[in-house]
Amino acid sequence: MAKINLISGFLVLLYASIICTHATDTISVNQIVRYNETIISPLETFELGFFCPGNSTNHYVGIWYKKISTRTVLWVANRNTPLTDTFSELTLTLQGVLVLWNTTTGNVVWSSTNSSTNSVKNLIAQLLDTDNFIIYNEGDVINQENPIWQSFDFLTYTLLPGMKHGKDLVTGIERHLTSWKSADDPASGEFSDWIDTNGYPQLIIRQGREIMFRGGPWNGLSFTGTPNLKKNRFYNITFVINQREIYFQYNVTDASVLSRLVLQPSGRSEGLLWVDSKQEWSVYTAPQIDCCGQYAVCGPYGICNINSSPICSCLKGFEPTSPEPWKNTDWSQGCRHTIPLDCNPEEGFKKYSNLKLPDTQGLGLTRP
Repeated sequence: MAKINLISGFLVLLYASIICTHATDTISVNQIVRYNETIISPLETFELGFFCPGNSTNHYVGIWYKKISTRTVLWVANRNTPLTDTFSELTLTLQGVLVLWNTTTGNVVWSSTNSSTNSVKNLIAQLLDTDNFIIYNEGDVINQENPIWQSFDFLTYTLLPGMKHGKDLVTGIERHLTSWKSADDPASGEFSDWIDTNGYPQLIIRQGREIMFRGGPWNGLSFTGTPNLKKNRFYNITFVINQREIYFQYNVTDASVLSRLVLQPSGRSEGLLWVDSKQEWSVYTAPQIDCCGQYAVCGPYGICNINSSPICSCLKGFEPTSPEPWKNTDWSQGCRHTIPLDCNPEEGFKKYSNLKLPDTQGLGLTRP
């Protein structure tokens, strides 16, 4: 009996060892991700698994932020082919194809059909801390310029730092955003945006009628039609146009800041930043609207300018009340006097022109 127990204990330890040494950020060939199972990027920044959006009862495979309280889905695999039950699995084939199938019917719901390889090696699909889900040969250097397949080539409605927004002129892959139909339905909506071969950003209805804006050409700093989307202390913008590719890309200067560009179901493009103190996403730029129309967006003694990036600054003689939140675009605390007033002869009034006071109608407030 003791010998049997010893063998059983050894098998338990061996099984536990196999489980513990498995990389939770990857899917190996023929490995299965089932409903309620996820894979997580190495630094636990992103998570991939099954989810239901909003009030929908349909199920999808997607990627979302792992560590923030509000589940924010960034990419959806089967956005136009929802699952109606939880009997589904995601797996990686020997040919390097991701397959999502319904285990009840045996039907393939979605696959990364453009990915294929004749090379029989140790293929894996890995979720990176950039949010990119990529297929490559284990042991090879990860090459996001020429992968077997990557989710960055198939954008949905969100653009993250490091993603390319444009077109690969060699492969023909178009990387552009398409809105969700609604907050409950991630299927392709009626709005799409892209950058044309002349370097102009566009926003259109899918049937082809151009609406809202033509972003203008790139002038080296920004698209001329979107002056508030330009280089600033929060992010750097890159625009590339050559014989191989044409794309727009942005990268944040502080990796701890969570930033994303989103094409909403309404057709509105928004730049969003996660404000941890509020546990919510804050709009920091929106090319089609006056972001300063929101009451007190820059807080007391703050100035909002839609032609600036970022949009908020302090009046002369004032400084941010809370410097760290202000630096991370939480402007709600506004500004304070740089030096306390004591009515000395050097103090006085400064004239500002071309400004308007906030509209407080209906807020129960009086103008200052």
